[in-house]
Amino acid sequence: MKREDFLSLIGFGFISSSFLSARSKGSARPVTDCNDPITPPVPEGPFYKDEKMNRYDITETKKGTPVEYIFKVEDEHCKPIQGAIVDIWQCDNEGVYSDFKQENTENKTWLRGYQVTDKNGMCRFKSVFPGWYEGRITHLHGKVRVKNTTVLTTNFFFPKEMEDEIYKNSASLYPKGINPISLKKDIELRVDKDAKRHDALLMKLEKDHQGNLTASYTIAVV
Repeated sequence: MKREDFLSLIGFGFISSSFLSARSKGSARPVTDCNDPITPPVPEGPFYKDEKMNRYDITETKKGTPVEYIFKVEDEHCKPIQGAIVDIWQCDNEGVYSDFKQENTENKTWLRGYQVTDKNGMCRFKSVFPGWYEGRITHLHGKVRVKNTTVLTTNFFFPKEMEDEIYKNSASLYPKGINPISLKKDIELRVDKDAKRHDALLMKLEKDHQGNLTASYTIAVV
């Protein structure tokens, strides 16, 4: 099956039902007691595998701009959740996923892994900034499990201006250049009438005085 056909299988109907289930009454988006948005879902997509790799550094041999992902998992009352499993996966700098036949990457495990949250609900991953592929804005996939139950499957996104800067300043690492896909053309987000789901999933992307890049996000689950 061609990659484009495979991606098209995760289309409109499934997205609408899962997205609407995350809404509260009316058009308002549910929030925690401290006004953090309850993290909205995004469908799993075709490239998830439970590789069962508990590791901080998911990079392996992959090239790209180094980034550290920092997650905090909390409940609707803003209390940190200890022992939550945060499982992430992403494409490489050329937009390819590991361990799939249609990607010609069988038995490869780069850019996949999970971490368990500490008493403060925190966990971290060492990675590289993801590339992109046709039909999707730049994103990171994630799943959260609490007490052996999957409570969230979603994507995380990046501020566009900083994303473009990374691709521009690291052109040799990102041969496709700046991602031209808009929200209206993203196969997962274009069914939404506004950008609220995207905005609720934006990571806080920061660079320190030494140039180290971090992308952080508070995952709020019910």
